[in-house]
Amino acid sequence: MASGLPDDLGFTPQKVLSWANGYLVIGVDGELQKLSTEYEAIDSFVKPFPMSIGNATIIDEKLIATWLDSELLLARMAAIDLNSKLVQGVDRSELRVRRTIDKALHPASSSWSHVLDAEPLALDSNSTMFAFVLWKKGIYNMTHDAHEIWRRKEPQWKQLSKLPRAQETVKVIFKEDMLEIWSRGMGVNQYDLETGEILSTEVVDSEGFLLDVFNSGERYLLQMNDNEVVMLEGRNIVLRARLSGPISNAFWSEKKQGWFLIGWREIVFLSINRFSKITLDELPIYYDNIRKIALFNDSKWRNIELDEEE
Repeated sequence: MASGLPDDLGFTPQKVLSWANGYLVIGVDGELQKLSTEYEAIDSFVKPFPMSIGNATIIDEKLIATWLDSELLLARMAAIDLNSKLVQGVDRSELRVRRTIDKALHPASSSWSHVLDAEPLALDSNSTMFAFVLWKKGIYNMTHDAHEIWRRKEPQWKQLSKLPRAQETVKVIFKEDMLEIWSRGMGVNQYDLETGEILSTEVVDSEGFLLDVFNSGERYLLQMNDNEVVMLEGRNIVLRARLSGPISNAFWSEKKQGWFLIGWREIVFLSINRFSKITLDELPIYYDNIRKIALFNDSKWRNIELDEEE
């Protein structure tokens, strides 16, 4: 970090997760790199399994992730202890000859791993449990060590039944005392965390279809089609905005009372009173609004000063 910026990663990053001892960078080809709280590399990056990682969350200092290979029609869900050294996994060629469940290969150094027989659509966790949705299989709520608490059929909404893909799950969100599931057609179901009982079901009235949901308390940022984002407070729409392209991540700033959006060659600050952005040459993956640095898809960090003041 002689330049004042963290070192290049050496692979194409896709997502950055924070955890108790720093950060975990996930690469587009399934790479994992632990970083300290100062963004310094801890050991070298590895690929525990030769597939891309679709969904990931951190619970009890363990990464829980899903690996998917659409060509080989293979999927895994596994947990990896982040307090241990990450280990390089097998080559992809070995997956082609190990196709039966009893001979299935799994992510290296995983504390548990399961073969999935359907595509994982969404995954989230709180401090003690995690939940996920499998395509045409259902909702599963599990303890941190993968013991099932409950399962339910895939969410359905009568109002969306005739719209193509409208009932497909987009997001799973753990709230304080409930599990919330959002669909592509803006259906929202809430479930009791302990029993799986449906507490409420509704369809949010909005044009377009939903691609992703970002949440902080009662504040939501919805990524819609046509590069539109929608700010909600509860279920009330408070703002709509159109961006230059899709966003890869967003987070709420309580201090600034607005959302930071990591977008398509832009980083945006959006609040009820202000819209500001900085246009970039590369695709940002992650933004630290305190240190004013961003990680880009070319594996490099850059200083980024975004004016979010009124």
